[in-house]
Amino acid sequence: MAAVLDRKNEDSKGVALDRAAICVSGLCLVQCLVLPLVLVLTPLMSLGFLGEELFHVVLLALIVPVSLAAFALGYRVHRNRQMFFPGLVGLVVIILAAILEGSVLGALGTALLTSLGGMLLIVGHWLNLRRRREACLRPSQI
Repeated sequence: MAAVLDRKNEDSKGVALDRAAICVSGLCLVQCLVLPLVLVLTPLMSLGFLGEELFHVVLLALIVPVSLAAFALGYRVHRNRQMFFPGLVGLVVIILAAILEGSVLGALGTALLTSLGGMLLIVGHWLNLRRRREACLRPSQI
């Protein structure tokens, strides 16, 4: 009986992490899509915290561990690897965009690459949530 309760508690933590990761990834995506437009319209906005490298580092520091934890906990519940491809590729793309931001990519290239990574990451978390829900609705196998 305790194992069943622990699994539900663990699953609810994983669901919360997936939802948090989707929100953070969505925030990153919105920021990456909106910032270039704002920069074109009002160059003074680039002086704010959204244009700071620290803002990107903080977002990345949130996205990576939350996403990895959500994927790991989800996999423990549903044992379906489907979410790993878009999720992990999205993480790699976001990390590459952050690394190449100053040296190789311009502002537009960084925004496009980060947006692509964010969308892939959101798809991965969405798949993870769907597989969790399906696993919870399945009859318990005793």
